[in-house]
Amino acid sequence: MADCTRCGRKLPAISFGSGGLCDNCRQAEQDEIQPGGHASQLISPWSTGPAVTLAIIGINVAVYLAMVLNGVSPVEPTGQQLVSWGADFGPYTVSGQSWRLLTSAFEHAGIIHIALNMWGLWVLGRVAEHIYDKGTFLGAYVLCGIGGGIASLFWEPAVVMVGASGAIFGLLGLLLTTFWLGESSIARDYSRGMMANLLIYGAYSLYRGATVPGISNSAHLGGLFTGLILGGLMAPSLTNHPHQSRGLRWMILTGSAVALFVLFQVVKASVINSLQGIGS
Repeated sequence: MADCTRCGRKLPAISFGSGGLCDNCRQAEQDEIQPGGHASQLISPWSTGPAVTLAIIGINVAVYLAMVLNGVSPVEPTGQQLVSWGADFGPYTVSGQSWRLLTSAFEHAGIIHIALNMWGLWVLGRVAEHIYDKGTFLGAYVLCGIGGGIASLFWEPAVVMVGASGAIFGLLGLLLTTFWLGESSIARDYSRGMMANLLIYGAYSLYRGATVPGISNSAHLGGLFTGLILGGLMAPSLTNHPHQSRGLRWMILTGSAVALFVLFQVVKASVINSLQGIGS
């Protein structure tokens, strides 16, 4: 029994005139389907260009270059240097500087750190951006970054934390539950290769998080958990009409943002109590 040359689905034993495509993919060739529509009719992970992914990479690189040009070590910046540029640091984050949960996700501790993260963002972001519309992708990325920041704040409030890896692990979780619960037209061979890269990236990132100061495995796991939930909630929307699916996704993102805000308030109170205990 043959497979569809586009999405990899099994074709009927007798499928005259199919051109090697399943019914959904034949329909996709006849219709102009925009990203964020039916996942079974998506054309290619790069057909519209990963503009948001490239923009996020550009912001990260610009922040890194600005830090270096202002005297921060390009290889091993100090904790104070990282804090001065917006790192997530419990005593500051819970004292009126909650914006550090976001800014820390665009800051990196050296050239190796940013190079690895930008590679992971490129691998994951261009796929996630095409499966979901660009606005949904950006919202999910930001929420995953904040979720990772909250997790690291809870587990390691007195440690300086930076890096996009919490948000990137969130994209990993988003894609895992999307592929599991939704329908995707990404070819099987491509998805297998991508998942192999993800495993390598994830394993090495967890290793670095366990051995390099300033890189947080708690942020990795917090972002991953946030992405798994978002993907699980949004994956069923991929079979809806594009306008309906986008509206549903924004409702999910808004609800998730409110949930993260409430979670931050709980974690904030806990961190304040723990820091006061250390101070006394």
